[in-house]
Amino acid sequence: MEIKLHANATTTPRIRRYLQQSDKSDRELASELGISVTTVRRWRNREQVADRHTTPKVIHKVMRQEQIALVNALRDVTAAPLDELLQLVNEGLGIRVSRATLNRYLKPAGTTRQGAPLAGKKALKAGLLPHRLTLHHLPLALSMDDNGEHHLLWAREPVSGWCFARLYAGISPPLVINWLEQARAACPAAIQSVETFISAAAMAGLAVHLAERGMTAQIHDVRPVTVAVTVPLVAIIPQLQTASATELLARLCERYNEDKTQKKLGDTTPQAFLEALRREG
Repeated sequence: MEIKLHANATTTPRIRRYLQQSDKSDRELASELGISVTTVRRWRNREQVADRHTTPKVIHKVMRQEQIALVNALRDVTAAPLDELLQLVNEGLGIRVSRATLNRYLKPAGTTRQGAPLAGKKALKAGLLPHRLTLHHLPLALSMDDNGEHHLLWAREPVSGWCFARLYAGISPPLVINWLEQARAACPAAIQSVETFISAAAMAGLAVHLAERGMTAQIHDVRPVTVAVTVPLVAIIPQLQTASATELLARLCERYNEDKTQKKLGDTTPQAFLEALRREG
């Protein structure tokens, strides 16, 4: 019978069985057979005499293009370092990948963060205060399994990174204003102005609404490009098997705001960072 051994094997199956059955000490066997004590102990601690398979036990799958785009967008929005992003992708989205696999699919940091504004304690030292929210809008053309057209709205406080996002089946000025009021109520910072990156049509009446509340608005009339998602969302985000997209989005924001400390914020969470500033003010 043909015996296939590992290229670096120093023992045969017959010697390995002898090692397992012998009453001699490890050093005695090593001296007798001309092998190391480590090799003796390795085979005495195994039940089989065949070489183990060298195929990795955990095979890290290739990410879908939609998943690659998603994790890069998350990194751009949150500015999260690799380890924090990995936890968000693995636990938050349910995309099981290794740190090395995730890093391989990220765009170079210099491309995504070039010219990034100051944040955290560095921003405070430069005189920047968390008094502004930036508002963003992303239209989504989802598959019929996910009920077609949807709209992702998210607000971000730039100094702390605090975020508030929701997903809606439609969009209108009253809906945007209502969503903004929810974000303001949830944000622990004393928001005094907003900067929008949403089409003027969807923001109609916002400036008047804010002026009535003593706030100002800087409105950029943008035309958001619709992102087409041709496969069911659950194929991209496995966590959607147990939660709706709306629930998952709210949970991710809460997790990012309240659960994970950040070095740039003095080892506090965005929520705690803003709450401390408001108490001091």
